[in-house]
Amino acid sequence: MTAVLASPRSSHTTRMVVSICLAAAVMPMTFSGGAIVTPELGRSFGDTGPLLTWVVNAFMMVFGALPLIAGALADRIGRRRVFRFGLSGFVVSGLMLTLAPGLLAIDILRGFQGLFAAATLAGGTSVLAQIPDEGQRRRAFSMIGATFGLGLALGPVIAGWAIGVGGWRGVFVAASVLAAASLVSGIGAIPESRTPASSPFDRLGAALFAGFLCALTAWAILVPSRGVASVPSLLLIGGTVVCLAAFVWQERRCAAPMFDLSLLEDPAFLGVQALPVATCFGFVSLLVIVPVQLIGAGYSEITAALISVALSAPVFLVPMLLARFATGDRGRLVVAGLVLAAIGLVILGLTPFNGPLLPLVLALILIGCGIGFPWGLMDGLAIEVAPREKAGVATGMFSTVRVASEGIVLALVSSAYAGLIAVLGKVPEATASTIVAGGHVAADLRPAVNEACRWLFWGLAVLTLLAAAFIRRRLRGK
Repeated sequence: MTAVLASPRSSHTTRMVVSICLAAAVMPMTFSGGAIVTPELGRSFGDTGPLLTWVVNAFMMVFGALPLIAGALADRIGRRRVFRFGLSGFVVSGLMLTLAPGLLAIDILRGFQGLFAAATLAGGTSVLAQIPDEGQRRRAFSMIGATFGLGLALGPVIAGWAIGVGGWRGVFVAASVLAAASLVSGIGAIPESRTPASSPFDRLGAALFAGFLCALTAWAILVPSRGVASVPSLLLIGGTVVCLAAFVWQERRCAAPMFDLSLLEDPAFLGVQALPVATCFGFVSLLVIVPVQLIGAGYSEITAALISVALSAPVFLVPMLLARFATGDRGRLVVAGLVLAAIGLVILGLTPFNGPLLPLVLALILIGCGIGFPWGLMDGLAIEVAPREKAGVATGMFSTVRVASEGIVLALVSSAYAGLIAVLGKVPEATASTIVAGGHVAADLRPAVNEACRWLFWGLAVLTLLAAAFIRRRLRGK
């Protein structure tokens, strides 16, 4: 039973949806815009690889680990309370970032931004789930998906513009201003609601799940500089395995688990969980790699951001077309989109960042159009393939997999890229990490970097095709 402490009038419902959608755009904007700001941070602080890498990864690691936990807390202590807590903390941490004395402080504050972003997203979507009218509720969630994609698309552009106006600090000020606008626009329009707790909160499951994701992401980031066999790497991968095993044990014995593992026994539900992972291979990882490498190739921040729109804009536009025209076997449509994205990745591997611009832009458009198919359909599929009585937990699991996979895949892809540069260019791991983070590429290293890009993008194409085959077998007829 859900206790609603105040009910929104219809005008308030519109303001509520606008407020939450604006917040939903700011969170991914902070992620994709973070890729643009890292080279400027490196130039400003004169620092290299590892600390620069954490500017993006600290945010994504915490953001990916906490949405399910934040959602469970929102149900218990108040959905509006968690949403406002997240937005307020996001604004304050963004302003504190402008005062940071160095990259270590920035990395720590970015981790806190990830925490507040998780609370904002979980609290906001929980609020929308309480809209009583089914039609309004569906439209609200459609708008959330669209604005999330819009945030990814506009993040690099806004970051590039903000750097031109106010340097790296301008990026964090812009995000804080937009988050503050979301907070103010929702005043008096968002009702408080909570679900009376019928069972104890699964604190152990929450801690184990967060520990698993954080340890796995940290291991992926650490491997290029320390090696697979180093003591820190072994401790992290050991901690990952232990946390995962303990989490599965806890969820099987808990009366009110964080994850309903029985849902994973359904092939269709399992296939849907693979969709966000597949989009990470072909899209999310490129949101960081493409603009950073364009800057390393000599483009300005704003030019790199505008070129990157060729990748992200179709992911915003294609779902809108699918909502109007898509019918029939949607499982086949998402697979076709992934195949199209894989073809684009192969072409991208043949197109150096310091080469002609037109083939690069066309490859990015092809990838973006392909990814737009699963991006626009997977939220609806996540709800439809689960039993109706488990729709809430199924949505929570899907959202968690979606956000968590972004941080993990990004860390793994960045590590693989740095490793390829180190091997092919015969340079230290620190130098390779600096290049991955957007450092200047010396002329004698450019051929090795181009070759590393080729093998990386071709590897991502293979992974995308393997994911497409896995998904097709499990979503046949859906």
